Amino acid sequence: MAGRQLSIVLLLGVLLILAVGGTTTISATETTATDTDTGANDTDVFISDDPDPEAGSVPPFVLPDLEDVDEVENISVAELSQIRDFHYSTTQPPYQVGPDQQTLREHRLEQLQSIKRNESTSLWLPDSQRSNGTLVTDAHVTILGTAEGTQTRLESDAGDQYRNEGELLLVPRDGTVLTHLDYSTRIPEGTCVTTDQTRTCLNVTLLDQETDRTLEIGSQSWSGDPETPHQLTYSGANATEPTTLEVEASITSRLAVQETTYVREGTDWVLSNTTDNETLELTHTVQDEAPVVVTTNQELSIEQTIIESDDGIDRLILEFDGPETLHDRRLWSTATFEGGAGKIENIWGVYSQRQYENATRGHRPGDELPISPDQTESNATVPVLNDASSGVSTVNETLEQQLPAPATQQETVPFPNILEKQLAAQRDDPTLEGEPTNLANPPELASSNSFSFASEPAPLDEDVNLASVEPRGHNTLTITNAEQPITEVRDIHGDPIPVSTQTVQERATQLETETLNDTHTEFHLFEEDTGEALGNKTLWLHGAAQGQVTTDSDGTAVVERSNLYVRASFTGETDPAEEVYYSPVETQATFQPEAFNIYQLLMSFTGAFVSIIAFVILYIPFAYMRSANK
Repeated sequence: MAGRQLSIVLLLGVLLILAVGGTTTISATETTATDTDTGANDTDVFISDDPDPEAGSVPPFVLPDLEDVDEVENISVAELSQIRDFHYSTTQPPYQVGPDQQTLREHRLEQLQSIKRNESTSLWLPDSQRSNGTLVTDAHVTILGTAEGTQTRLESDAGDQYRNEGELLLVPRDGTVLTHLDYSTRIPEGTCVTTDQTRTCLNVTLLDQETDRTLEIGSQSWSGDPETPHQLTYSGANATEPTTLEVEASITSRLAVQETTYVREGTDWVLSNTTDNETLELTHTVQDEAPVVVTTNQELSIEQTIIESDDGIDRLILEFDGPETLHDRRLWSTATFEGGAGKIENIWGVYSQRQYENATRGHRPGDELPISPDQTESNATVPVLNDASSGVSTVNETLEQQLPAPATQQETVPFPNILEKQLAAQRDDPTLEGEPTNLANPPELASSNSFSFASEPAPLDEDVNLASVEPRGHNTLTITNAEQPITEVRDIHGDPIPVSTQTVQERATQLETETLNDTHTEFHLFEEDTGEALGNKTLWLHGAAQGQVTTDSDGTAVVERSNLYVRASFTGETDPAEEVYYSPVETQATFQPEAFNIYQLLMSFTGAFVSIIAFVILYIPFAYMRSANK
């Protein structure tokens, strides 16, 4: 019996060990899967132009079209679906597309210039802020973006102060704002008043209308050019923090007021006198605004460290120092090696999609004609006009009394295919481009100290057959096997960012470990050739109670474990004063697992068994005696 119980206990122990071991194995597998590269099969090309719904499955300016593709033999469905994907990095020359080989900028301007207007018709967009004046109705000026800038559409985790960070328009120091200004004009009806044998009629004629446009970025302002009605060019914007971009348009209308006098001769009215009474000048102002950041003025410093060994350049380290929020960090796009030996492309790209599919057209039922003396008399009184010698008059209130209530017919119409530029992330990490492929050891790019620019990827149109990724920034980039240093870094608008460079010699380091007890170990960092201790250096930890530790003056650090394995990494550090670079090194401390005490387990089971037997032997007789005494 005892042998059988012992077998059961041993079986339970084996099962327990297997269960613990199985759990450990699963956890290790999950960790390994998490640490491996993901998304290897995901496409890096996702920046695309939204297909024009009016033109079928591809935009009219993207070549080749599907008819050309259908003639290609053995093309796959996947290849077919990617034919219309049109993408480019922000600092590369834009692709020339379409029958006229247009750039994206040329295409956008052509679409804007295709919007025609006249005095009696206005075309407005869903987010246009319309306004009515004395003569002008349905007036608006709407910002359609900038030629060089880009909309973010990236939702961040910033506080309430920057809750609109995802709506920021990122613009360079010099650029062009694209706008749409439109309005219609209602001419006052003529009026006639009869007194005894005299009839006096007033007719109003629109002489001309002109618009004065101004652009403001923060406290700076620029005037518009009448020759480019859809563009406002600016230069030297110096806003150093998020501010407001505002476009204002003042519409000035000049009207001639003619007074005609008729006298009655029998049953007819005969013209007696015609006088050009005065000229009225009326102005109505509309505006639109958008949150904006002048990215050229944002903070970012770039330091390049060239680490040399006996064979030449061993590695390059680029350090990007600046704030880690979208509203105050300048975004770099490309870093080019000396002599055109390739470049590094950051994650950024531009996604262009159709901005407005429809608009609303408002127009008057018909043009008003000058009133004749035979028309039905108006009940309106003759305005009290200024003396003709006074020239221009601004008696708005008198004129408004003659105007009818605004009456506009509306209809929904297609809007030109104007594309909105949006900043998005093409990939998780920067990539090396243009390096020779025939090298035995081609350059490699490693990054560290990443941080999130946004909590979600940029939203793409539902018709786009690709996907964006959550954008991340990198404070440090390490390039190995590079033959040339970086000589030029440019931001997302193509403007250069200064780079400071220092050259240092590499010194190898060693990291040793010594187990102090069951829970603590000591790491010792020192220079390999001289044995000199490296104090005040950061060690990054895995499997420890803390994530990092700093070495003391002796180059040592005591670490408490949270696992059986503690891995310590020194990622490398430059000492500018000594012009040296201490190379990265890594080591691992291993603790012995606690032995499984089968005797203690058996004793616990035996103790429980003895307790049950003692209870049966002692309690039952005692309970029987108590019941007998009753």
